[in-house]
Amino acid sequence: MYIGLLHLHSNLPFILILLIGAVLVKSLIGWIQSSPFDKLSNKLVLFAMITAHIQWVVGAILYFVSPNVKSLGQAMGDSLSRLYALEHPLMMTIALVLLTVARSKSKKSEDASNHRRTFILFAITTLCIVWSLPPSWL
Repeated sequence: MYIGLLHLHSNLPFILILLIGAVLVKSLIGWIQSSPFDKLSNKLVLFAMITAHIQWVVGAILYFVSPNVKSLGQAMGDSLSRLYALEHPLMMTIALVLLTVARSKSKKSEDASNHRRTFILFAITTLCIVWSLPPSWL
């Protein structure tokens, strides 16, 4: 079970990155052109949010069953242990909240300001994700 979850948690981000990139491009184009927030934009945001939630749940399960995660007291002395025990889960939770806020705000109306808001929230999410990536990804 652990190996399967680890593979899922290691490979699902590629799909998430593609979806976030598509949302960023679509939102930037919509923001520049002041076009209404259409069904495609809404679906892209929804699929990105669903993928991020699945990724977070798998990561939360791994957090509790992984032999790599130490207790916080032991992890604070080593930067890699601190990343896995505190920084990565915290920043990914913040990124997930930002994606959820973007989805909840975008589904309420179809005006052009949704593109700007979605772009900004997804850009901040991207920064949170990139900042907390493990060194093996960089």
